Parts: sequence; structure tokens; C-alpha cells
Amino acid sequence: MPYSAAVIAYAFVKRGIKEGKPVTQMKLQKMVYFAHGYHLAMYGAPLIEEEFEAWKYGPVIPSIYRRYQLYGSEEINDLELIFDVSDLETALLNLSYEAHDAIDYTWEATKNLSAVQLSAWTHKAGSPWAEAFKPDVKSIPIKNDRIGQYFTGFLSN
Repeated sequence: MPYSAAVIAYAFVKRGIKEGKPVTQMKLQKMVYFAHGYHLAMYGAPLIEEEFEAWKYGPVIPSIYRRYQLYGSEEINDLELIFDVSDLETALLNLSYEAHDAIDYTWEATKNLSAVQLSAWTHKAGSPWAEAFKPDVKSIPIKNDRIGQYFTGFLSN
């Protein structure tokens, strides 16, 4: 069962604050993308309900962008500007084992990488973002089947 991107993003924000490794909005987008790709590759199903779009700096979920845009490019060090925290907390309790696995794996794989490093990784030739992105077109969807194929190859290396 796919989840709201807000819940998965919140899991990373909360973990970043708790572990003293706060994320920026840009890094958050890439972490959600990585977790989604991992989930597609490992479990054959999407982690999130929303579709990623190919934006200039990589794959983006617009709802995550809107929710965290008040932080700009700063690290998200607190939950003060996040609305519906109690709803997000409740939703975290209802995540499946597979969703927690995707979040945990992604956190360990990406927590020490910068947003710029993760963005560069998403921009590599042959990546789903690179295949979908067109500089003059906004809101180009990145298809889940392509993300799943890419991560299956990436994780098997």
C-alpha cells in the first residue's frame, strides 16, 4: 500500500533532527526518491502515492516542496513550521515493515551524503531523471516502472 509522500518525508526529517544530522529540503527530496526506488526494486510496489517530477535539480514531489519551502535551503532543525505533525506521527505508526526497511536502508545509505552529492547522483546519464528531464518543460512525470528498473540495476551492483 503506498503512503503519502508527506509521511515518508516526515520520517526523514524527524530522524535527521533526532540523530543530529538535519536534512535540507533538497536532500529530503532525494532521500524520499531513493527510498521510493529502493521499495520499488525490493518489493515491486511503490512506497509513495504521488508521482515524482523531473525538475532542474532532480526528482521532486511538489507536495514535499510546498510543505518544506519555508525552510529554503536551510537545514530542517525543528518541526515548528510543519503542519499536521500529530497526523504524521499517527501515520508513522502504521507504516509497514517494508516501508520502515526502505526508510532505514535509505537513511543509512544517504545520511552522510550532501544534497549536492545526491543531486549529482540523480543526474547521471541513464537515470530516470536524466531520461525524463527537459529544461523548457515543467512537471514532467518520472514513471515508477523506470525508477524500479533503475534501482533494481543499481542495487544489484
